[in-house]
Amino acid sequence: MSKPILNVALDIPLDRLFDYLSANKSVAVGQRVLVPFGKRSVIGVVISMAETSEFDIAKLKPIVEAFSDKTPIDTHLLKLIKFSAEYYQYPYGQALLSALPARLRQITPAKGRQQYVYQLSDAGLNDTIERFEKRQKLLRRVFEALQTQGFLTEADIKAISTGAKKAINQLIEDGLVVAKSEAESTHLASQTIPVLPTLNDEQSKAVADILAEHAQFKAWLLHGITGSGKTEVYMQLMQAILQLDHHESVEIQDAKIEGQILVLVPEINLTPQLEGRFQKRFPHLTLVSLHSNLSESERLHHWQLAQSGKANIVIGTRLSVFTPLPHLKMIIIDEEHDGSYKQQDSMRYHARDIALVRAKRLNIPIILGSATPSLESWFNVSQQKYALLSLRERAVTAAQLPEIDCIDTTNVNLKKGFTPQLIKALKTRIERGEQSLLFINRRGYSPVLLCSSCNWIAPCTRCSARLVVHLGKRVLRCHHCGHEQRIVSQCPDCGDADLHPTGHGTQRLEETLQELLPNARIARVDRDSISKKGALVEILDAVHANQIDILIGTQMLAKGHDFPNLTLVGVIDTDGALHSPDFRASERLFAQLMQVSGRAGRADKKGQVLIQTQFPFHELFNALRIQDYVSFANAQLEERELIQFPPYIFTALLRAEATDFFPVSELLNYAFEIGRDLKEDVTIYEPVRPQMERVKGMERAHVLMQAKARGPLQKVLRHINYNLRGNRLAAKVRWSIDVDPLEF
Repeated sequence: MSKPILNVALDIPLDRLFDYLSANKSVAVGQRVLVPFGKRSVIGVVISMAETSEFDIAKLKPIVEAFSDKTPIDTHLLKLIKFSAEYYQYPYGQALLSALPARLRQITPAKGRQQYVYQLSDAGLNDTIERFEKRQKLLRRVFEALQTQGFLTEADIKAISTGAKKAINQLIEDGLVVAKSEAESTHLASQTIPVLPTLNDEQSKAVADILAEHAQFKAWLLHGITGSGKTEVYMQLMQAILQLDHHESVEIQDAKIEGQILVLVPEINLTPQLEGRFQKRFPHLTLVSLHSNLSESERLHHWQLAQSGKANIVIGTRLSVFTPLPHLKMIIIDEEHDGSYKQQDSMRYHARDIALVRAKRLNIPIILGSATPSLESWFNVSQQKYALLSLRERAVTAAQLPEIDCIDTTNVNLKKGFTPQLIKALKTRIERGEQSLLFINRRGYSPVLLCSSCNWIAPCTRCSARLVVHLGKRVLRCHHCGHEQRIVSQCPDCGDADLHPTGHGTQRLEETLQELLPNARIARVDRDSISKKGALVEILDAVHANQIDILIGTQMLAKGHDFPNLTLVGVIDTDGALHSPDFRASERLFAQLMQVSGRAGRADKKGQVLIQTQFPFHELFNALRIQDYVSFANAQLEERELIQFPPYIFTALLRAEATDFFPVSELLNYAFEIGRDLKEDVTIYEPVRPQMERVKGMERAHVLMQAKARGPLQKVLRHINYNLRGNRLAAKVRWSIDVDPLEF
């Protein structure tokens, strides 16, 4: 029988637990309960139980209901989220409830929809794609995907097409496909573990070194150039840890595999690709994904498979770091340097850092993989906190690193943004039947609409930003707040009708290329072009089928993708980042260019990268030409140490915004004074406006705090946080604390 008083965490912006009576109901720690709060009922999670309360027991309310969850949230996860909430100065209840699937935060009982996995039947295995007429394109496509992959999940079917479910039902009706529940699908596709590919010496050393210490906590930084086979290292580690007795092709006799591995990826777009590779390699294991593109039912079902221990491999984006995994044996963080791992609202946690804490508490290994590690991780290697493993060779024997050249644009007559050298290189690839990628980190038609007479530039009325021209829809759009308006026909300042788009975006590059290379098959990949579900998968399939000559894209194409026939990468307009006030801009640009360069020449064809710039001999480009991350990173660290910036110092920001700047200034000055009064070894700077002073109509400012140790900084943050909660000034302002911010 549980103790009479329950300490419950609620999704309430107060940093405390709430006491309720158990009402003689059997309740466990980690169980969800429905409790009265004010005039409504809300979901909470039981954190602990007690015999007494600091409040009058006569005034405590009983819980309304205790949900009969099969498995309560385990104490390890409760403690991990509590640590995260305390470190990032966020209410524990809000942090805990936001980590749960949406269905578990609803008052109605949560039921995950049954998920099915589809496989060719015996009849289907003995049939061919020729049974379908050529006009039956969707049936052919689904049948071919089943032949290639072995099985399809419901998420796979949705990714193929919106009508693919109808096609799968037709195949089931024809007796060519069978469906089984996801829980039954562990042994669905194949009962044989594939023979492992042969590793090169560097890959073999990486696998051997990690496995030699796999039974304890150790952070490994796997620094491998693009195309060096980091994913293959991950997979061989996974196979060894989840099935230690099987290193060759063997038959599995319904053996229950209890181990679990968590794989974090920075973006949703990379999840299906990794999922597909893992499914082919581990047909005998249960694999689930967790990301925001799943429906609420799918996410709940996958989360419950992970919580029950049935899911052996969990692939997900940053929130997945808080997934309950009772048999977790290893954590892998792919592209560990990526800024997407840092949450930018609510609890501003960094998934990589939380994963390190989780691995240490569970005494398991964690692998951080990247071609361009974050400077924080590189610094930790130098401090011997991480062990370094290097992959300097491409995994495909015939593949060579691309040749990187910088084209000086200072004295070149550009054709609508293109140098003659880049145009010639594009034409050559088309003649050879090879593919090219043009990279520009700016969607839309062009950055700004400019008046030739008075130099007026279309501003956003809600942000300190310019409106971007989107010519296809004939609108001006703000990429910060989403504001849209029609393109004006004349300048509102001087009345001149000579308004023209200035600069280059993905849409404008596409239009220009269609003029310069009318016979080229061109596809554009940015948020606008792939807003329809499944659009990205269709484009990538077309690239692999050699139905596209030139890809134009933003950073979502820069990493993770493997295009064997792509031999040219052209980079447009990178110079802005070279002189940015953001101290991390050079680090981000180098990582971005290294990643996008890695798309070229990944198979047996030589790759080339052409970068258009006015500063071809900048130190960043000098390091990039010879793919020397080590020298670049060491130089950056020397500079950071000199100016005392992270990772040599710990930082936090108190951000505030309101429709009027006065209460923002008043609140931040108050926080500045009370923080400084503590007289801790923390430098607190006076409030300043950020580069983007106004966003979405909100006036913004912040206070920066720096310290050489986390302890004093955390003490100041707790003091400020405590004094601001419930303060009359804070009621007028939206404010937040950002610990270890990526942007100032």
